[in-house]
Amino acid sequence: MKKSVIIAAIGFLAISCAGEKADQATTGEAQEVNVLADAVKVLLDEGSLLEWRGFKTYTGSSHNGTLGLGKSYFALNGDVVMGGAILIDLNKLDVTDLRDRKRESLIEHLRDADFFYVDSFPTALFEITAVNYSEANDTTTEEGMNSIVSGNLTLRGVTNGIEFPAHISVENGLVSFEAPTFSIDRTLWGVNYHNRDDASIAESLKDNLIDHNIELTISVTAAKG
Repeated sequence: MKKSVIIAAIGFLAISCAGEKADQATTGEAQEVNVLADAVKVLLDEGSLLEWRGFKTYTGSSHNGTLGLGKSYFALNGDVVMGGAILIDLNKLDVTDLRDRKRESLIEHLRDADFFYVDSFPTALFEITAVNYSEANDTTTEEGMNSIVSGNLTLRGVTNGIEFPAHISVENGLVSFEAPTFSIDRTLWGVNYHNRDDASIAESLKDNLIDHNIELTISVTAAKG
C-alpha cells in the first residue's frame, strides 16, 4: 500500500480545526421494529444524501463527505411520522474535501475490509422503531428539535439501537426530517482499521490515531407520490 494512502487513511473521519465533537447518539441493544400495516409510505426525494465527518484522535485536521441513499421511506399515520427506513448505499460513499487521486485513494480505502468492507456489506440500514414527539408537537426540546427518534442501525452486519433528537414536520404530504449532527462509535459496529487477529502492534496503533466517533448529519425530505 502506498504511503500516501496510509496517511490518508489515518486522517479518515476528521472534524473541523475547532476540534469540538458532536454529541454521541444514545446506543444500546436493537429494538423490535413495529409492523405499520395501515401507515402510508412516502419515499425520500431522489438524490437525498447523508453527510459524514470524523477526526483524528490527537489533531484537528479533517475529512468529510456524503453517503448516498437507496430506496428509503417514512411511514405516516395522518400527519405523524410513525416509522421508516433509510437505506444507505455505501458504494456511493464520497469524500468532498479532497480531489483527484487523493480523493479516489481515500474512497477506495474506506470501502475496503479495513473499514466498511463494502464488497461484503454494500449497504447500511437505519430503521425507525419509535418517534417520541414533545408535548403538542411543538419545538420545546433541545436546539429546537421536536422529537426523539429511536431506531436500529445495521452496519457491517452488526445491529445496534441508537437514539437522537430531530425536528420532523409534515405539511401537505411533504415530510421534512432534520437531525442535528450526532456521532456514533464505529467500533461498536466492528469498523476497525486492521481489525484482524494477526494485525501487528503498529497496525493496531494506527486505529487509535483515528477517533472512534463518526459524525452523521441527516437532513432529508420525502413526499407523497
